[in-house]
Amino acid sequence: MSQVRIRRSFRVVTATVTTATSTCTTLRLEDMAGAVMQLPTITTNAATINVWGNITDTGTFAQLYDSAGSVAAITLAPSTSNPTMYALPDSSYAVPYLKLVAANTNATAVASIVMKS
Repeated sequence: MSQVRIRRSFRVVTATVTTATSTCTTLRLEDMAGAVMQLPTITTNAATINVWGNITDTGTFAQLYDSAGSVAAITLAPSTSNPTMYALPDSSYAVPYLKLVAANTNATAVASIVMKS
């Protein structure tokens, strides 16, 4: 009897995170089942990263909310002296295209987004 093996594919994308959706990297999650954001460094002004979504990779992105009406967001740990990783909110997987947008003024980061299919 052969053993069943579950194989997962991973893709890593470098993403720019700023306060302006127009300058944030568009992330394609169409075929992805999960993702985490790794932040090696970020300015001290950043405390929250909001998730914005769209049905196409162009056009106007909208702030994403969960079914309870709460903003889909990632609250960052207060210390950024060590690299940190954060899982994307569950509601992120309801749309094919996302942008991670810094919620705090003058916050910028370059993040690695690890996506799993």
